[in-house]
Amino acid sequence: MRHLLCFGCGYSSTYTALNLLGSGKWKVTGTTRTSASREILEKHGISGVIWPGTPLDEALKTSTHWLVSIPPRQNGEIVLDYLEHTQCEHFANLKWIGYFSTTAVYGDHGGGWVEESTPVNPTTTRGKLRVQAENAWYEFANRLNIPLFTFRLAGIYGPDRGPMEQLRKGNRRKIVKPDHCFNRIHAEDIAGVVCKAILNPDSHGIFNLCDDLPERADRVIDFAADLMGIPKPRGIRFEEAELSEMARSFYSESKKVRNQKIKSALKYELTYPTFKEGLRMQRNTLSQEP
Repeated sequence: MRHLLCFGCGYSSTYTALNLLGSGKWKVTGTTRTSASREILEKHGISGVIWPGTPLDEALKTSTHWLVSIPPRQNGEIVLDYLEHTQCEHFANLKWIGYFSTTAVYGDHGGGWVEESTPVNPTTTRGKLRVQAENAWYEFANRLNIPLFTFRLAGIYGPDRGPMEQLRKGNRRKIVKPDHCFNRIHAEDIAGVVCKAILNPDSHGIFNLCDDLPERADRVIDFAADLMGIPKPRGIRFEEAELSEMARSFYSESKKVRNQKIKSALKYELTYPTFKEGLRMQRNTLSQEP
């Protein structure tokens, strides 16, 4: 039986884990920071480990695949820092590594197109840390001669996450910045691409995980509101909005991301090629709830 170890078993990693567990051929271990989160993972059939805090020796020794989603910090990459002090014998069964990065590594392109061959040029702290982490993981995997897939994720959405969920919770604010656009990716498609990558280890490299239709955030919110049959939120000009530092940095970069490589190299066909299909599916699911 193959064994996936998820460093940081959050939203996207859990979707991936459930996809693999459904085949009956996988065991999944996932790290989390709280007892409450561990209980949720256990209910899904994932062996939860509170980490940092609990030794990972046994999981490392038996795992054949790793999926890393813990973001880097100012003082370094927490997972690699831990692994550097781990005996190499613990990696004897390892065959594959996947790393969740972000399209923020490309920086600002004024709404222009980028692809995997586009040089990275981040302008935000988050993007710069991700570039450092990508390079560090490349060096680690290369040293072990293990295939590494670096997945650069666009804006993640899906059940209980995204514009429709924001509207359900009463967040009726939308930021309007006409020259800003970005791609999105549904959680099911993230899981689908990762599973394809596991089946095709020789295709390792960098992959953009995004949909086919980059769009302004306010237009996506309006589309979600129409689907839900509620009034469109009032728009607030970006220049006048009170935003956190992270939110403001998000709006400082605009780009359109191409995803051709997941289609050509991994032969993956998006379940939700645009946000419209993804939000329509969420609307249909909501309408079936009691």
